[in-house]
Amino acid sequence: MRILIAEDNHILATILADHLAARGHEVVPAFDGHLASIFCRQREFDAIVIDLVMPDVNGVDVLEALHEEHRMPPAIVITGFPELLDEVAQRLAAIGVETVLYKPFSFSEIDDALTRLH
Repeated sequence: MRILIAEDNHILATILADHLAARGHEVVPAFDGHLASIFCRQREFDAIVIDLVMPDVNGVDVLEALHEEHRMPPAIVITGFPELLDEVAQRLAAIGVETVLYKPFSFSEIDDALTRLH
């Protein structure tokens, strides 16, 4: 699988990328929402793991723009702020996002979520 990881925490993005690469996936890290949008417009991804809260553009805004352009891969949203989900739940449902994982999550949760996407 070709997976884009959009996460502004460089350490988390790197650890997650290393884990997924060790599982045989091709992984591209993007450390902000703007870069994630650019990468999705340049190439196809089988999945995106995207942080809900990032400093420049939040994950929901990125996904909505990609969805509108028919460039959105199947998505797993990750967040350390579960209290924000009430505000964005309808927006996520409208673009087909079904999986949200709360930080801290385990590698097995990510692996299982990716398996369910395909």
